Order: sequence, then C-alpha cells, then structure tokens
Amino acid sequence: MTLSEGKRRVLMLLDEYSSGGTITVDEDIDAKMNDFFDIAQKDIAQWQPIIRRTEVTLDGTGEQALPADVSRVLRITRDGRRARDVRVSDGKLRYPAGDTDTLTLDYAAVPETITPQTEDAHAFEVSEEAASCLPFFVAAQQLIADLVVDYAAFYNIYLQMRGMLPRGGGAFDGGAGGVRQALYGR
Repeated sequence: MTLSEGKRRVLMLLDEYSSGGTITVDEDIDAKMNDFFDIAQKDIAQWQPIIRRTEVTLDGTGEQALPADVSRVLRITRDGRRARDVRVSDGKLRYPAGDTDTLTLDYAAVPETITPQTEDAHAFEVSEEAASCLPFFVAAQQLIADLVVDYAAFYNIYLQMRGMLPRGGGAFDGGAGGVRQALYGR
C-alpha cells in the first residue's frame, strides 16, 4: 500500500465526501496525515517486525556501529554459523580487535520516517496485511481532538486488526509468536 492509498482510505473512513461524491480537501486533516502514518507504521513494526539481512565487514577496531535502521538484532553469523565472539551493546557490534571478517546480520528494522515532505507514492515498509491496519489508526488520531465524534471505534478496530497479525520475527524466533523447540533441535 502506498501513502496516497492510505490517505484515501482514511478520508473514506472519516466520510470526507461532498454531496456530489467527490473527496473534499480538508487542510487540517491533510496537514497531519503523514505524521500519523509514520507513528502508525512504527507501531505496527513493533508488533510485526520488518526483517532485514545485511552484510557487515568488520573494520578491525573492536567495535563498529550497527546500521541506522536496526531496532533489534536477531542473529549474527559468520560463514553460516553463529558468531559467538560478537556481541551487541549500546548500538554497536563488539568483537575481538583485529577481526576483519564479513558477518551476516539479521535484524528487525525501524521503517523509514514518513515526513510531511514524503511523496504520496511512498510504499509502506510493513507487510500488506499490516498496512491495511494503518488507516484505522490514522482515522482515530484525526478524531481524538474532535469533541463530537468518538475516535474509539476506529482505534478499537485498529487494535483488533493489529492483534490478528502474525507476530514475531519469522524463522528467527520460532515463527508468529511461537516458542522454538530447543531441547531436540527442532
């Protein structure tokens, strides 16, 4: 789903139509839309992580910054095997000085920030299933300040839809919120 599709769905939910059936432009609503979608996408990414893999070549210094979009490191491997001598602390990889190997880093990512200048063609980084929840969150946020219309219905739908999403980091933590069997190696 793109940002423009999400905005269109929010306007549909808010019933922002003229009597002729065309969408009306409300500058108040439009001005807040991108920021609300940014908050929503980051909330969903906490629930259903965006999993990424990257190669990191160590520089030999003993510590190296993680990529900027790392939320949580899931696995660090060297030649397909867990790199037991590499730790993560304070946003850095810590390893024995002099090591210049290339590591594979699997991690949960923070989605790119959606700013007021973000183009409408921007595609959400969360799954399509998760993106379908976002308009309900944004519609609720638009209505919070409205003393007449209750925002709770949209927010509750958002929470219900989010709650039905598969959770977790996929194969890295045993699947959708599952518990990995470690005793017998399954």
